[in-house]
Amino acid sequence: MRNLKIYTILLVVAVAFSLNSCKSKTSVPGDAIVKAYDFMKNKQFEKAAKMYISGKGEKFTEAETKKMEGLAAMAYEQHEENDGVKNIEITEETIAEDGKSAKVKFIIHFNNGETDTEKADLLNIDSAWFIKV
Repeated sequence: MRNLKIYTILLVVAVAFSLNSCKSKTSVPGDAIVKAYDFMKNKQFEKAAKMYISGKGEKFTEAETKKMEGLAAMAYEQHEENDGVKNIEITEETIAEDGKSAKVKFIIHFNNGETDTEKADLLNIDSAWFIKV
């Protein structure tokens, strides 16, 4: 009887881990937007730069990634003029029928009460969403 309880607990833990790992693979495009802004907010410009791809859907070269890091730093400075980003509100998220692309509309809420309405195109590559520039 005791062994049955141990096996049941192990089975529950295994199922919980497998459900959690599936969840990360099926993230929604809006999560990528929020994550990119969180990276910028926390001055993690290298990580923010890796959230972006070219308009053709190709990952950036190392030199292009460095340029994107600089642009992320510039965006951070602009956000700081409004006392920083408070949060990102996803207002509309449209995923194409094939699941490979999406359009996201969102509002940037700044700490000073100002807002900025934005939109972005994203591509799904290897079960991860990337923002097109």
